[in-house]
Amino acid sequence: MRNKISIRNLLLFAEAWLLLAMARLILIFIPFRKIARLLGEKIATQLPLPSTKSTQPLQQNIRIAISRASKFSPWRTACFEQALAAKIMLKNRKTVSIVYFGVRKKNTTLAHAWLESGGITVTGGRNSSLFSVIAAFKS
Repeated sequence: MRNKISIRNLLLFAEAWLLLAMARLILIFIPFRKIARLLGEKIATQLPLPSTKSTQPLQQNIRIAISRASKFSPWRTACFEQALAAKIMLKNRKTVSIVYFGVRKKNTTLAHAWLESGGITVTGGRNSSLFSVIAAFKS
């Protein structure tokens, strides 16, 4: 028997799916210097956000919605698209978050983006420790 999904989670999934599509279009058509304005204020160092128990379920629900929506998206939903979509979702709920951009140099240079909020890594957290932060934006 399948688990029933609540209307609230279904709406969160739909929002995440639409924002992933919007994020993909933004990344295709808008230069990064303009996207950076959407991301918030550039900060110099990696500052973990304090954990706030009252908002943690929000971040966890958004993390789940983004993850599920990315599996059902026919377009690319890599780390940057996921971070941007989650950033917009949290910003719409007046919740502070930081999006990080990192690089890893091994045989080839790899880039990664991840988003943290309320002490939780909302997107891109699986391998973020392998990357050196080169930029962070807080809003």
